[in-house]
Amino acid sequence: MFRNINVLLGLFIIVLCSKEILVFNEEILVLFAFGVFIYLTYNFAGQMISEELDNRSSKIQEEFYTYKNIQEKTLIHLISYHNKQKHLSEEIKNIFNLTKKDIDLVVLNYTQTFTKLITVNIEEKLRKVVGNESKSNSVLQHKINEELYSYLTISYTMNKKKKGSSLLINSINTLSKIK
Repeated sequence: MFRNINVLLGLFIIVLCSKEILVFNEEILVLFAFGVFIYLTYNFAGQMISEELDNRSSKIQEEFYTYKNIQEKTLIHLISYHNKQKHLSEEIKNIFNLTKKDIDLVVLNYTQTFTKLITVNIEEKLRKVVGNESKSNSVLQHKINEELYSYLTISYTMNKKKKGSSLLINSINTLSKIK
């Protein structure tokens, strides 16, 4: 049936040309050549063009799937790197917290040691001050004792002539025992 239509179309064109309804000029010739080209291409090269387009379609589809797989792998790697980065960040926080605790412990120990050192130094200086004060008091008491003994002895000897008091005698005896 397709052949009959082609034959009828050819006869129709011949009739149009013979009656000079269709005049051949450049535009008609280009249109006629284009029509012949489309007819020949459709009948003889249609299968080959169809196969080439199908091959190109399958290549494009393969490239699409390849790029889709690459994109999926890239996303998987990015997610993996993100998870590793989160894990690393948590590890760094843990290390930071442990280091902070260690530093706090070192500062506490240093503070305690420094406080003990200062306390020991102050106690040592206080002992020296107390020792010096004790020596000074001892020397002062000794001097006062000697002065008082001299005074009381002199007073006693003067009062002996006048008849001394018992308080004076007791004081001299006590000072003699202390010496």
